[in-house]
Amino acid sequence: MYKRQPKKRDKKNILKWIYISFFCLISTWLIVSIVLQKNPTEILSSAFSKIPTPSDSQNKTIILQKDSIITALEKELSDCRSSGSFAKAIVIIEGNSLNMRSEASLNSAVVMKIPASSEVEIMFYDTETYYLNGQAGQWCRIRYAGTQGWVWGNFLREI
Repeated sequence: MYKRQPKKRDKKNILKWIYISFFCLISTWLIVSIVLQKNPTEILSSAFSKIPTPSDSQNKTIILQKDSIITALEKELSDCRSSGSFAKAIVIIEGNSLNMRSEASLNSAVVMKIPASSEVEIMFYDTETYYLNGQAGQWCRIRYAGTQGWVWGNFLREI
């Protein structure tokens, strides 16, 4: 006797139902936003938001705290600059000179070449740690012969 086999679903039929479902979902979303007189993105954010957002007063408090920290650090930096009490270092390299650059990057322009064993003033170190030839280090803002620039901090030894 002949057995009837179930029909396989056609891919086009499945895609058609996906499109219809998607259309109904978006239409419902837009109709709800019209009825509630809200922006459609507000509807989504209120429906799916689980992270509480800080109030304006909380944001102002956080900003004031960060501003006070920045102000204190700026004062310390200006005190350090005015006192001229920068740390001193010696350039320790295998070659004849060390490139002082305009920015903390190997791609930036070379401002001047500092001879090996020269004394420089360390203004500050960059906060980021980078890797050069497999060694971790930081860029260092220095002053040499009245010129300021950046050098790789691993080539300096503080004295």
